[in-house]
Amino acid sequence: MKNVFLTAGLLFAFTLTAQTNRYYPSLKNLFSEHMYKQMSGEFNYYDTWIKGVTQAVFYTDLQHKASNKGDASFDSMGLIFKKQNTFKLGNSGIELIINKDKTDFSTPVNIQVAQKYRILAYEPTFDINSYDPKNFKKKYELGLVILNLSEQQVLAEFINRYISNRNDKKNTAIQRLVSDLKKEAKIKITVDEKNDTALLTNIANQIYDQTKKYASSVLYDIYLKTNDPKKEAENFASFFRKYHPDNPSGYIDEVVSYEATIAIPKTEVSVTIPKEVLQVFTIDPNSNATLTTETALEVKPKQIEMKTINTVKNKCVQFTLTLPKNNSNASFKILNEIALNTHPFLKPNQRTLTTFKVADIKELIFSITNKEIQVEMIVKHENNDWKMTIMKQPCSLN
Repeated sequence: MKNVFLTAGLLFAFTLTAQTNRYYPSLKNLFSEHMYKQMSGEFNYYDTWIKGVTQAVFYTDLQHKASNKGDASFDSMGLIFKKQNTFKLGNSGIELIINKDKTDFSTPVNIQVAQKYRILAYEPTFDINSYDPKNFKKKYELGLVILNLSEQQVLAEFINRYISNRNDKKNTAIQRLVSDLKKEAKIKITVDEKNDTALLTNIANQIYDQTKKYASSVLYDIYLKTNDPKKEAENFASFFRKYHPDNPSGYIDEVVSYEATIAIPKTEVSVTIPKEVLQVFTIDPNSNATLTTETALEVKPKQIEMKTINTVKNKCVQFTLTLPKNNSNASFKILNEIALNTHPFLKPNQRTLTTFKVADIKELIFSITNKEIQVEMIVKHENNDWKMTIMKQPCSLN
């Protein structure tokens, strides 16, 4: 949920409203067009949808805390659904139902929302619409800020990684750097290696004085930038691997993403997956007969984690539903399992649908683009956690 909470003025207005005991403020009031946007325009399809479905949703007992840097917040509130309690996820057949088992679904649903927008801790005026995960130079400059690398550290890194290992016994690494700067960037550097105690600082200052660019930017153009995007991505990863060995590009993408974790203490929210996707059945303990149900699979998440995914390979809004343990004796089969989950060793005609237990479902992961929905499931099976795609189809939230 994209919740950017208004300032103290809104909270003051809410207090006055609450005292009358006549009206609840609308949830849509918690969206602000004038504060920092935490989703880029590429996710407008979700932004429009969530504002639409919250038109008749209200809130009460709001408690709000935020970090000084604005990169994190925590909110507790009760949500009131006065007109409807069922919401469709586009044309996917998946439904969200509030207070399903209660006669009055307008009873407040208590939730706790922890939001993170980590990039604001590093760049308070960051414009999410300026971020392109495929622009590795800008991602590199952002990575230097996130990893707190100084110009001197960057200079040292380039010297150690790209210059010192050259087979050139006549010149020092600094002399080679000076030569590269003159040849590749037309920058003339004067150095005194023996007597200059702030050598790297002086080099960085001279580069900036002549180009009005930081040394880190100039060195990127010389040593990392190429006309081959794949090679440039490899150069980028190589530079940052010392500071983030796993996936530096993905790490920066995560820091720029918006994340919200919604805790639902009493599991008053139900999510149903249509029978055309999952076939639910039980086994008669006396006859071992399979009793197929004609109802959709219903789960009640205890936590919903939402984040924006904007990487080189993927761009979507993703929800991860964590399910509590349950004692269901039902089983199910994924009707499109074979088509959606290729097997590296078996051909489709050598496979049969796998039987899973409803009680073993751990998570459901919804990845939604402006044109498609993909639903994955993590389920315990044969003492291992299996991640299975259960749905992938065109879907519009409009």
